[in-house]
Amino acid sequence: MKKITVIFSSAFLLVIAFGIAIIVSCLICLDFFGTNTIDSYVEDNMAYADNYKKVLNKNIENGYIPLERILYFYLAKDNLSFSEIYNDNLDLDLKRMKPITEVCSQINYKNLSVCFSDELKLSGQQTEYQNKPFGKPVDFSKVTITSFFMEQRIVFGNYDVHTAWDLACPAQTEVYAVCDGIIEKVSFPYSENVTDISGGGGNQIVLKCNVEDKIYQVTYAHLFPNSSTVKENDTVKKGQILGGTGTTGYSTGNHLHYQVSSDNKNVDGMSLIDFSDNVYEQ
Repeated sequence: MKKITVIFSSAFLLVIAFGIAIIVSCLICLDFFGTNTIDSYVEDNMAYADNYKKVLNKNIENGYIPLERILYFYLAKDNLSFSEIYNDNLDLDLKRMKPITEVCSQINYKNLSVCFSDELKLSGQQTEYQNKPFGKPVDFSKVTITSFFMEQRIVFGNYDVHTAWDLACPAQTEVYAVCDGIIEKVSFPYSENVTDISGGGGNQIVLKCNVEDKIYQVTYAHLFPNSSTVKENDTVKKGQILGGTGTTGYSTGNHLHYQVSSDNKNVDGMSLIDFSDNVYEQ
């Protein structure tokens, strides 16, 4: 009887230990992203914003790596720099992010706990190369990224979470259709290129496109007065010039506010861009 009790106790302890391991793994996974993630939204990202934008501006022409992928490794081994992680996760030939399993096979990462199979299953990280249906909304060689998707920030003394990308560039820099589609909206209430903190997106164009049976609305905001080359219901081709950048509306300077939504939900428009695609209207 005593022997049976010992066996039962050992089995019970193993079950408890296994349960604790699962809970700890989940908590670690949550902590990697600032306590929680919502559709790849890194909470409390203000602490990482400046460093991340610096790396983006150095590397974006070669492809895009989201902040949550960088933090997945950085918070596991913080002697790796943002720049090193960005480059290690980038396939320079395809100009897109590598699958997580491919990164974890590299020498700097394969022995990290976040690369163990159990952790990878919980991570939600991409395990294959993703389709990139969009072209570039602007020539990125002319751009400085000043705000990223879901960045927590303070503008004009007000806190907000930005649901788009802000791409600073000279006034009247050309903006392009990122996909074949139909112009859903052209609104140009401003005849002068001036900031108006009550003016929202200022002069705007909204492009609607159907990509592989998925509908996207792409908003180009703060555009330069009278720069639109299209009107509502026009059919446009990917790479076609739509207008020029400005600083109309709630804006701190000349830039493109690039925002993408689908099914009435904002999505990361940068993650859709094929950076190897250089098709522009000449």
